[in-house]
Amino acid sequence: MSSSTSWEEIKKLAADFQRVQLVESSYKLSERNCIEIINKLIGLDLINLYHSTDGKEFITQKHLEKEIYDEIFVHDGRINIVELQSLLNIDISYIEAKASEIIKDDPNLTLILGQIISKDYMNKISEEINELLKEKGSVSVAELTNIYSLPGDFLYQVIKPRVGEIIKGNFDGNIIFTHNYINHQKALLSGVLEASIRPIRFSQLIKENNLDQSMIFEIFDELIVAKQINGKLFGSRQVASAVFVPEFFTKAQDQYIQAFFKQNGYIDFSTLKKIGITEPDNYVKSLLATEDIQFLSSSCISNFFIEQLGQEIEEQLNKNGISETMQILPSNLSEKDVASLTATFCQKLKQNIDCVIMAETYLVSRNFIKDFQNKFQDQMESKSKEDLTKKNIVLAIKSETLIVGSLDGKPVISSKSSKSKSKSKSVQESDHVNIEIVFIDKNNLINQLKLLVNEDINDDLMDSLVEYFLKPLNSQYLDLLKSKVEKGLVTISETDQSADGKPAPKKLTIKEVQEKVKFFLIQGKIFDKALKLFSNQKVQDQLNKHLLKTSCSEITNEMLKLIANEQMIQITDQNLNSDSRNKIIQKLKDPFKQNFVELNQSLTNQSCSEVIDLIEKVAKECVELAVKKDPKREKEVILQLRESTKASLNEEKDPATVLQLACLLIFHSSTNLFLNAPGRCVPNILEFLQPNLKEEAYKKLINFQNVVIENASKHKTDEIANISAELVEEIRYIGLNAKQHLHENKN
Repeated sequence: MSSSTSWEEIKKLAADFQRVQLVESSYKLSERNCIEIINKLIGLDLINLYHSTDGKEFITQKHLEKEIYDEIFVHDGRINIVELQSLLNIDISYIEAKASEIIKDDPNLTLILGQIISKDYMNKISEEINELLKEKGSVSVAELTNIYSLPGDFLYQVIKPRVGEIIKGNFDGNIIFTHNYINHQKALLSGVLEASIRPIRFSQLIKENNLDQSMIFEIFDELIVAKQINGKLFGSRQVASAVFVPEFFTKAQDQYIQAFFKQNGYIDFSTLKKIGITEPDNYVKSLLATEDIQFLSSSCISNFFIEQLGQEIEEQLNKNGISETMQILPSNLSEKDVASLTATFCQKLKQNIDCVIMAETYLVSRNFIKDFQNKFQDQMESKSKEDLTKKNIVLAIKSETLIVGSLDGKPVISSKSSKSKSKSKSVQESDHVNIEIVFIDKNNLINQLKLLVNEDINDDLMDSLVEYFLKPLNSQYLDLLKSKVEKGLVTISETDQSADGKPAPKKLTIKEVQEKVKFFLIQGKIFDKALKLFSNQKVQDQLNKHLLKTSCSEITNEMLKLIANEQMIQITDQNLNSDSRNKIIQKLKDPFKQNFVELNQSLTNQSCSEVIDLIEKVAKECVELAVKKDPKREKEVILQLRESTKASLNEEKDPATVLQLACLLIFHSSTNLFLNAPGRCVPNILEFLQPNLKEEAYKKLINFQNVVIENASKHKTDEIANISAELVEEIRYIGLNAKQHLHENKN
């Protein structure tokens, strides 16, 4: 066809088109009619269209699909569905529905976190990862998560199939790395570990050498297998705790420890821990397997060395009678190990020399003990002749009301006060009063020990020696007195007998009363501090009432008797109570009368601390006593109370009183204070001590208390409870060794 013909046809078509445009329509639809018709067709499911969000347009599904594909392409294969809403001007619900259809039908698209991601985008980021890998040598999935804001699991699915193709490297699931990177890391680690001569932490290696902690243990294992490095890994396979110990260091360490043991005969575990050995006992057992060693809690020592030390200790015992193992043994051994070795020495020396352990770390020979006791035989004989000329002592021995003194002549509880109510009543109604006798007191005994040893004695050893000798010497003296009374070897002085034939009560001098008041004020304040430790007000009131009735009343009586004697007032009843005191007070002259009236009234209704303050005030004004604070004397009083209580506990037979005394000693060991408590408060004391007591000891005490209560209900008051001696001795042992039965972090 020619070009002229074609042009003519075009002109003809143009004319036809113009003519059609100029022709007016017979029917014309408004925009509203069109919208109604389209909505009707949509409602009849004849067509399927989407409204635009502004309501001005209708869009077909196919067109929406095309526009979604276009936007994915324009945005490099990754777009958020929310962004499509603003771009396409279509309701997001239509977009989400259509996007789900597209992704379901198209395997190259994926929906992640509300974003449509294409396979092209995955290939694109794989290329970017490869470039990053070339630059850094390794890239972790965690880093990529931050870079691309995509989940790690999805990135794993993207990376894994493309490693070796797009991504040139290796992938272990968490990190992508190149072979050059691994070789670089291996070279770094190998160089550092080969050059090390001391243990080095992996955390330090990573920090100082910029090593990759994710693969450091795998590289380390490869180096060990290849024998490129020599050493061992200690601690768990965690960067924070792993430590590499070079073989060179281990050999040097072994040689040092072997040389030290050979030279000194012992090894201290704390020293091994300082040089990095975490299990010193197992290490020593392995290193010194052929040596004859005794293992202790914090050290080990050669048995040959023990034999040598034993010979030295034996020489000291033969020479001085006393040996302190702490001075002979290495200074860095713990007290527990020294005590254990002291027991070992005592056992080994029994074949040649008999000795006993004192203060845990001292050995004292039996010959020393025997010689010291023999020193007092002549003194006992001389003193017994003097004491047996006194009527009150002889009568007290015959009526069994003599009390063996312990410290400063002041026991806490007499040996006879623990009997049943019936027995106590008979003693109170007898014609005799309890007499206490002391052969030797603590201070005198200490002086005698210092003279015998001729050197300064450690305080702990002195306490043990005093505890060991004091009670037996006083008991031995009492036995001597009883023996002489039974044989009739007594000479009673006439001056010791009153007109009615009864023993005349001794009249104390003002100095003696002052000493008693001093002792009471210290003792009373100790008791007052102790009772305030109880949170239960009812228990505090019971203890307060008991203290007022006993110690406070006794010292008040002593001061009142002294003043009455000075004012020539006769006292017919020596056992004063509130009423009898009041009768004597009414006869006193002022200012004594006023002071004692106030004090006597306070004994019935005031707190112990208030009464002690009043006693101190009365002592200053009536017996001219100047009271000063003396912490050293307070410690001595507490020690006296402890020793006298122990002495009473050792002699006591009555189960109820054994329990009471044991509780008092445990209370002292727990609080460093002493308590003056009646037997009925024992359950309260046990309740107070429970947190500090070891569970086994507490159960024994509670069970024993229950047995005592049960027996008390079954037996008459004048009968001793039928409780096995074994149970009684068990409680006695707990009381005498209270510290052993308390938790270690307690006093």
